[in-house]
Amino acid sequence: MVKRAPGRPIVMTLSESQKRLLDAIEKHIDREGMSPTMRELANTLDQGVASIFKLIQRMERNGYVSRQAGKSRSLTVLRSANEAALVGMVSIPLLGTVAAGAPMFATENRLGELLVDATTVRTGRHFALTVSGQSMINAGINSGDLLIVRQQPLADHRDIVVALLNDEATVKRLHYRKGEIALHPENAQFKPILVGPDDDFRIVGKVIAVRRTVTQK
Repeated sequence: MVKRAPGRPIVMTLSESQKRLLDAIEKHIDREGMSPTMRELANTLDQGVASIFKLIQRMERNGYVSRQAGKSRSLTVLRSANEAALVGMVSIPLLGTVAAGAPMFATENRLGELLVDATTVRTGRHFALTVSGQSMINAGINSGDLLIVRQQPLADHRDIVVALLNDEATVKRLHYRKGEIALHPENAQFKPILVGPDDDFRIVGKVIAVRRTVTQK
């Protein structure tokens, strides 16, 4: 498992070079309808590609932009240089779909960073995960919602957890009963998952908050 530092405090101000770079990214997207490459930004600002890359990394950590590793035109502006500063926010990694057999926190599973209130993630390490499916709707968790998860290997009876079962990630309510472990859905259309003695089972973290991203009718 790749270890990662706890959520970082967001830097509220941009340096002059970062402001120029962010402005160049926004203008390019407005003009061309697509994000610029590192080389195009370097040419626009008359700087080296390595310098541009370092600035992008810094702004990514502080929640101004996001990008997908390995894709040349994946820059997305999350926060404009003219936007009011966000007070008391920290960034946590946003994970995508976790493939069977792949480490939960592998680089290919990371979509970027998510800004959350610092009071929500006071202690420990955290990550965000997008929900897929309807198995937890009666707990107020719908497909497309973002879960804020505190990394921890243990959880209490009836905690909602992110678990790895035979290398597949799932979000369920944890049940301990008479020495048995079960993962219960919050939807009568789904059946509980019993964890057998030969199953590779691991708790990744406990769900501590839900951010609704889909408008419910």
